[in-house]
This record gives sequence, C-alpha cells and structure tokens, in this order.
Amino acid sequence: MNSQPIIHYSIIICAYNPEENILRRCLNAVQSLNVSNILTEIIFVDNNSQPALYDQEYIRQFVHSSSVIFLNVEKQGLSYARSAGIKAAKGKYIVFFDDDNEPEENYIIELVRLHSDFPEVIAWGPGTVNVDFLGEVDEKLRPLATAAFQDRHETSVLYSNEPSWQPFYPYGTGLSINREYLLQYISLVEENKFTLTGRSGGQLTSGEDVQMVLFCLSKGASAGVSPQLSITHMVPSQRGTLAYLVKLTYGTSVSYSTCVAEVFPDYIKEVYAKIMPERKFIRRVLKKFISLTFNPNPIKKIDLVRYIGAIAGDYKAINKPLPSLVGWVLTKLKAI
Repeated sequence: MNSQPIIHYSIIICAYNPEENILRRCLNAVQSLNVSNILTEIIFVDNNSQPALYDQEYIRQFVHSSSVIFLNVEKQGLSYARSAGIKAAKGKYIVFFDDDNEPEENYIIELVRLHSDFPEVIAWGPGTVNVDFLGEVDEKLRPLATAAFQDRHETSVLYSNEPSWQPFYPYGTGLSINREYLLQYISLVEENKFTLTGRSGGQLTSGEDVQMVLFCLSKGASAGVSPQLSITHMVPSQRGTLAYLVKLTYGTSVSYSTCVAEVFPDYIKEVYAKIMPERKFIRRVLKKFISLTFNPNPIKKIDLVRYIGAIAGDYKAINKPLPSLVGWVLTKLKAI
C-alpha cells in the first residue's frame, strides 16, 4: 500500500465579508507563492460572509484551479474559522493569511529555511509588514494607523522563549505555527479554558493570535520574526478612520490581560497586585476625558482609549465590574 505524501505546509485563509479587490490580491499572491518541491495545501474558510463567498464566480475559480479545500463556518469569530481550518489541515506547519494579507512569493521558502535553521522556534511571523492604505488617510492619523495595522521593518531574525510579550513577537498577520501545538490549543478552546474568539462580525475584540503564540511559549518553545518573511497588509478606506482605530485600540488593549492569564494563571497574582482602585480609575479617566473635550486631539483620544482598555482588561481578568462612569466615557468615545 502506498503511503500518502507528507504535506509540509497548510495555508489557511480566513475571510469574512471581504472587499473583492482586496481578496483577489490575497488569492493571487497565495497562488503565486514559490512552493517548488514543497508539498502544500490551501484551506479557504468563509466565516459566514453575506452573501456567501462560494456564490461568487472568482472564488469558485480559485477553489477549483488551486484544488483548495473550501469550508464554511457559520459560527462568527476568527478563532472558530481558524479552528475549523486547523482541524482540516494535514500539514506539519500551519500558515495563516487573512483576506487582507498579501505575502511575498518566497514566504514559504523562507519558512522552510527558518524551520531548518531554528528548530526551537515554533511560531514564526513576518519581520517585514508593509501597510498599504487603499484610500485616503488623514495625515494626522497615518502614524497611528500604520502602527495599529502592525507595520514593522526588522533588520535581522529575532526570537525568544521569554513568556512575557516581547515587541518582536509575531501577531496574526502571516503567522505560522506547528500544527501539533495548534491542535493542543484548540482543544483547550473547546474546553472553554481559552475564551477569546478574535474579530467577530463588527466586534474588534482581539487576542486569539497573541494567545496562540503565548501558548507555544508556555510549552517551552520560542517565537520570532524574520525580515525575509515579508507581507503587505491591505487596509481599506473605512479602516483608516479615527472611529475604526478607536474600536480597534480598545478591542486589542482590553483583551490582553485575559489573554495572558488564561495561558499563565499565575499572571492573575500580578493583576491583583497592580489593580487600580475604582475611585482612582474613575478620577483619572474623567480628568483625561474632560481635557480631551477642550482639546480634541486624535492622538490623545487613542491614548485615552488605550489607557482605559488596559485597566479595563485587568478588571475583566479578575471579574471585577467596570465602573459605570468609565463605561459612560467609553460610550462617549464610541469605543464600544
């Protein structure tokens, strides 16, 4: 009996209501990846887009021309889409591309080199992320938006197994992780030990990609980035607005403490040790908010949202209710 060939890389593309021009660029880039002598498979996951993506001709052409495994996941949330892709995958390594990611053609070739040269590193991500705004962006917002969409330009390979988050650790864009680690991760998700669902519909609460990396670190593995892993992050015009950045900033910052505590339970002790008393929290938030009303600077607004999100995240991690006045400020800021 002939054994099945071993698949090296499973490329998982998750999409939810994508813009056609952006998704086409993503799919074209994936089809153009240099995978000479590397066995790969492509898994496309529609996370309940409306209308359904398979109803669109260009998607059907992509699926059939590239022998793609197509999945439809009705339960809303990026982590559910990714979990379905992981379960369907047969590759030793998983590579995640979102529908707004455009990898360079040698992305898989570089992963092969990295896995050979640095076997202790289980989670790799791009050290080069170019943010491509597809519409006009207010010049005052451009630095904020560029950073928010994970722009980075490392000059060397960087990696570590330090369990606290390092600035060079990879995010979800172009993330690649050993499948065995991810299978362990999603089993814990299904046991409700990891609760972050990622972007879900219009909600921008994040954290599941960071949690995947932290989980690898908790197992003694390393995580890192390489500048030769290069990707373009395409940003449609509606995401380059202050309104979107406010929601994205809050969703990211409020998730962090829960993200860490679910992987490293002892982190809760640190949260209790640093938790800000409710009255002090309210006083500081109101002071910053009043100052902002007299000087509506977008940078200060983002800073305030990030400040509230970090402390609100600590409250959330220990199941402490958010003060109603702080919730009122978040509503006024349109962060929630």
